[in-house]
Amino acid sequence: MEEQRVIVIYESKRGSTKQYAEWIAERLGCDCVPLASCALETLGDYDVVVFGGWLRGSGIVGFDKMKIAMSGIEDRLVLFVTGISDYNAANYQQICEINFKDAGDMSGSQLFFCPGRYDPANVKGLDRFLMALARRVLIAGKTGNAESLAAADHMREIIDHGADLVDERYVNPIVHAVKQKAEAAHA
Repeated sequence: MEEQRVIVIYESKRGSTKQYAEWIAERLGCDCVPLASCALETLGDYDVVVFGGWLRGSGIVGFDKMKIAMSGIEDRLVLFVTGISDYNAANYQQICEINFKDAGDMSGSQLFFCPGRYDPANVKGLDRFLMALARRVLIAGKTGNAESLAAADHMREIIDHGADLVDERYVNPIVHAVKQKAEAAHA
């Protein structure tokens, strides 16, 4: 059986994405490297490339650098994002529209969401401004239905007080997807 070549690349600011990347690499027995240290020109040498980035708004931080190097490997790409917002179909669609519009044919790629952590005491500059803006939007955008009110209150609570939602079980479907792609590369 031919060896399957997999690499996990990540962009992390506060540790959530790095933690997930390390768990994924550990389970797959492959290298795990920060985006800044990755030789992007070698991505074509891998059966599967896993990239993890954190969400700022709906933008995947670091994905702009990956887009430059991923031409021709889109079908071998597995992506995961970390964030604190509720993950639902509308958020998924928005993430795809914002990040993949000029990224080539991403139909063979897979995208997974992993809940992250947020500590307001450690947020500075632009990120602090964006979180304050998000809080104001949540308050202004509340509708009368109970589900919308509860979701907005939950997010406001996280923005105000922080949360650690990192959980290793979220790597299970990612590892499964990577193994399937790696097997398909050698079929």
